[in-house]
Amino acid sequence: MAKKVVIFGIGFNSKMVLYDAEGRTDFEIAAFTVDKEYMEGNEFLGLPLVEFEKMTELYPPEEYDMLVISAGYKRLRDKEMLYNRAKDKGYTLRNYISRTVDFSKEVVMGDNNLIFAQAHIGIGGVMGNNNIIAQQVFLGHNFIMGDNNFIASQAVFGGHCTIKNTCHFGFNCTILEGITIEEETLVGAGSVVIKNTEPYSTVVGNPSRIIGYHKDEGIELSPGGGIAKRD
Repeated sequence: MAKKVVIFGIGFNSKMVLYDAEGRTDFEIAAFTVDKEYMEGNEFLGLPLVEFEKMTELYPPEEYDMLVISAGYKRLRDKEMLYNRAKDKGYTLRNYISRTVDFSKEVVMGDNNLIFAQAHIGIGGVMGNNNIIAQQVFLGHNFIMGDNNFIASQAVFGGHCTIKNTCHFGFNCTILEGITIEEETLVGAGSVVIKNTEPYSTVVGNPSRIIGYHKDEGIELSPGGGIAKRD
């Protein structure tokens, strides 16, 4: 029998996982956890809310797994830091795949991946660790994806695309077949990418064009997890 799971984070993605997982025996959520500074009482949506610093005492990794989906971080790069903190405490990090996902058995994936409802995960794909795939995303066949990426709802990727690490894709963007998305690329909502991107670039439009770079600061996020507004 699979171990119960503690969710690291109390943002809207955590809520959606809780509601989506209702009735599942293979992914039973026991509690939520956040850092002490983000504690809002001792309960979240009817389940215990505990300090992350006390996790190994109250919910030891020998008895519980974890899914890290904490919201509120300032940069997309912080996803990897949160992932590593849970790993360092000895937790097995679980994938969560909604029951309505079109998911091929031939897909190879790492851990701590979150795939929301009605996504299509193409046959022959390879996915790394710590990625979030939102509702109704289409990932074409034989894709290769790295770690720490976020793909917003209704993004479309043609077959044989390569997505490297820590990239962010806005709503309804389209990536044509065979394209390589380089490290820490930010693709704006509605953009159509017809050629390989450059590392640390922001691309927008149809066809997409580079409007800036963010190598030093990384991809900045708003408190709710979206892209931060720029002046």
